[in-house]
Amino acid sequence: MRKELVKWNSYARDEGEWKRPTEENIMVVPGARFAVYLAITTLLNPGDEIIVIEPAWPAYKDCALNAGVKVRIIKTTLETKWEPSIDQINNTINENTKMIVLNYPNNPTGKILPENMMENIINIARKHDLYVLSDEIYEFYYMDGDLPSPTMRPGVVYGYEKTIVTQSFSKSFAMTGYRIGYVIADPSIIEKMSKLQALSLTNVSEPIQYVALKALERMIRGGDGSSYTGSNNLLVRSRLEALVKSAKDIGLEFIEPDGAMYLFARTKYKNFDATEFSEKLLKHGVAIAPGEGFGDYKEFFRITAIDETRLMEGMTILNTVLKENV
Repeated sequence: MRKELVKWNSYARDEGEWKRPTEENIMVVPGARFAVYLAITTLLNPGDEIIVIEPAWPAYKDCALNAGVKVRIIKTTLETKWEPSIDQINNTINENTKMIVLNYPNNPTGKILPENMMENIINIARKHDLYVLSDEIYEFYYMDGDLPSPTMRPGVVYGYEKTIVTQSFSKSFAMTGYRIGYVIADPSIIEKMSKLQALSLTNVSEPIQYVALKALERMIRGGDGSSYTGSNNLLVRSRLEALVKSAKDIGLEFIEPDGAMYLFARTKYKNFDATEFSEKLLKHGVAIAPGEGFGDYKEFFRITAIDETRLMEGMTILNTVLKENV
């Protein structure tokens, strides 16, 4: 499995002179969520601090708190196009800071940071000797061009030895529910994470690994890896484009996503409670994710770009319920 992942991570990307991984750099895990848990639990100690840039998938914060690690939040806004500032990052770091979490393309906003911003963050991490936990499960979902956006460069490309990249078959290979992912990191980091995984669950289920292995082999040996990820990306891109158009027609406020498969939006109404709104929508058979699940964003909600027919039905219901309750 690791041999094929080495090939895949060399084959699927063309990043010039970046150091390609070896088997010692790769660890197979039961999903990217467990990879996040392993990284935070094994590399940090109680009392350490971790930086999370919000809005963010809640598992980063939850895993840290579970390990006795203090979470320092950097809040980004719609007005700043969901980008943190270098001053925000520098001002958040102190002597207890040990890790910064990056998730781009981002869940829930779909944001991809500009390349110079990513480089600046990596350089700050180097300066302060911080781990960089880079969750890149949406890497192959991007909105600009036929190939991965030049701003979406994998964390390992920067050559920083304290980078931990998490990946998931759920997104890259549309294998949600199989619970299989992997980590790319320095062998010393992989060794620490492997010990905790062995204590916790021995290994990822072999039948599931064989299924993932077959998918990898087909992509690599069949020579259609880029066409597969490209066609999958085009499918999600088409859904996102339809979602963006519908959201504009409704009058929602948002930044158009650079990637991933979500739209993070708010209404034009003041004091809007997206949690209450989501509960009302559920009664009509429509599910959205309230923004408060991703940080202090009570007026926002996340919409997922699902099958286009059902998506448009859901947006019609959303618009109707919105008009009835404002």
